[in-house]
Amino acid sequence: MHSYERWAVLQYFCALLRIKSFEKPPSPTADIHLWIESHGRALGLPPVQLPDDKTDLLGFGMKAREATGVWRSWRAEVLARGARPAPPPSKLQKRIEWLADSCGLQAAQRVVLGLLTRLAQNSACAELVAAGNDQLNYRSVEPAFDLNELRRFFPPKTPTVGLRNGGLLKQFGLIQLDHGDNMRLTEVVERLLSVPRLRAREVRELLLGTSDAASLVWDDFDHIGAETDLAARLVASSTGARGANILLYGPPGTGKSEFARTLGARVRHDVYFVGEKDDRESEPDRRERVAALIIANELGLAAGKMILVVDEADDLFAGVDEDDASTRHGSKVFMNRLVERVRVPTIWITNDLSRLGPAVIRRMNLVIRFPKPGEAIRRTIVERVAARNDFALDQQAVGKLAHVPAAPALIENAISSAARIKGTGEDALKILDGGMKAMGHSPAPAAPTPIAFDAALNRADVDLWALAEKIKAAPSRALSFCLSGPPGAGKSAYARFLAKEMGLEVLEKRYSDIISCYLGASEKAIAAAFEEAADLGAFLILDEADSLLRDRAAARYSWEVTQVNEMLTWMERHPLPFACTTNAADALDPATARRFLFKIRFLPMDERQIATAFFRAFGIEAPRSILKLDRLTPGDFAVVARKAEVLGERDSLRLARWLEAEVAAKPGGKKIRIGF
Repeated sequence: MHSYERWAVLQYFCALLRIKSFEKPPSPTADIHLWIESHGRALGLPPVQLPDDKTDLLGFGMKAREATGVWRSWRAEVLARGARPAPPPSKLQKRIEWLADSCGLQAAQRVVLGLLTRLAQNSACAELVAAGNDQLNYRSVEPAFDLNELRRFFPPKTPTVGLRNGGLLKQFGLIQLDHGDNMRLTEVVERLLSVPRLRAREVRELLLGTSDAASLVWDDFDHIGAETDLAARLVASSTGARGANILLYGPPGTGKSEFARTLGARVRHDVYFVGEKDDRESEPDRRERVAALIIANELGLAAGKMILVVDEADDLFAGVDEDDASTRHGSKVFMNRLVERVRVPTIWITNDLSRLGPAVIRRMNLVIRFPKPGEAIRRTIVERVAARNDFALDQQAVGKLAHVPAAPALIENAISSAARIKGTGEDALKILDGGMKAMGHSPAPAAPTPIAFDAALNRADVDLWALAEKIKAAPSRALSFCLSGPPGAGKSAYARFLAKEMGLEVLEKRYSDIISCYLGASEKAIAAAFEEAADLGAFLILDEADSLLRDRAAARYSWEVTQVNEMLTWMERHPLPFACTTNAADALDPATARRFLFKIRFLPMDERQIATAFFRAFGIEAPRSILKLDRLTPGDFAVVARKAEVLGERDSLRLARWLEAEVAAKPGGKKIRIGF
């Protein structure tokens, strides 16, 4: 045993001897007596000199008064030896001091950390604490002890401030509480203390594993923008004892973790993901992740050229910013200081920015949003990933893969998996579609369209063809449309047609995609829809818009007003085309009038359109009886055409009768017998 460790155990023993209960000698059969016999010589304790008996078994062969006198003399000598100065610190003590300095521990917390460390590392210390508590009639659940069982081994006048419920020791993840308030070291600290030599490389690999290598290249993140170069400059300029905090957020699979690795390769730093597993390959808890982060910061400061990554950072900060302290998962001040005191560049990753809270976000040096890439960007990603995997794709296959609105991680997985099995582009597409379905992004299957969209078959109060041509050539893309009219008149179809003419993909949202029963959730969904459209560079179509923009004068609840306010705000500042479709234009809030650049009212088909649509749908001339129907729409033809295909119907009069029935079924229509 190192001389310092003998001195440290002697200090614990002296603290025990100062207790009044130890003014009298213990029983010769007591555990503490046996401990003295077992470890006394190794610790340099003086022998017990007995006047009447040559044996060293305390208390045998003498009267109680004589035994007490001998014990007190021996006890005084031990206390005198314990008062001698400490020898040079051992490697273990240096490690404890380094850890305590890293966490800024107070005096009492340092004492507890040292004592718990020796309980785990030193059998003499562990047996002393157990024997001492047994002598005082405490029954501990070894090897963990509560504060009352530990404090009797503290040096004189050690304050106990900061030890309640573990204090900083628990917050930093250095100790855990077992069986109520019993303290023991966490696995992170035990792993650190088990290293034969406290060299940065060995400790780094023990706690963090090996550095994560990048699988993408810098150009793969061109779509993120100039913020990527800012991140590289921040990391490269981090020197001294203050590191940069960089926050990456966005939907799952958008490349946040991979960007962290690629950033490391860019600036030639090693990248380590902190607190992802413990030494049993199991999931660490929140405090173990905090401990790993703090220790890794100290290692990184010594080693240099290191980036630490905290993935799923919201797990650490969730609830910290709550006003109600009872709902917090950790100390608000503590977690804020944790961010402020990072000593090496640290990347924090989250899918949900709202779970971090504004106090944490304010402390970030740079915040980068990772959006879903648009189709043009996805096409570039597909081509690059295919080239890296030596996976042959023709332009048609590239187009099919790029058309799927998938995140970069899903695209990379699909192509690399298909390449691994020596598959085809169709295999990659099936893998990609499977991933999208698993993440809940599978689009509803589109119903077959018996009649291809043709603006000539849609009647409106403007020339739809001419408007489409003007919009296609317009220099600005901040265009807004209110498309109103009866169901089936072609409102959504025309919006999709405009998107195609402008070379934009479509992002379509229904009222059910946005509305929520939770307070504020609908407003967030509205914002998310517009943000997603901006990310993708897509033409946003909001169906059933009258439910989102209902006149606020008729509102009964406050959320109805805030929902409309949110819609109006986004409509005014959205930089790309969007269209709102409605069957009830009269129900819209008056403030929407100036937010729509184009207000188009769709009308029922005229005679010429009815005749043309009938011939296109069924390949036969339309009976004259239906040419005068005043509320017929392209949607009615689509329904009847599908029914005719199912039933094999070719009789023009029967088809006309079905079209009449569709019109009669509308509100206010004349009821007739529908039959098949």
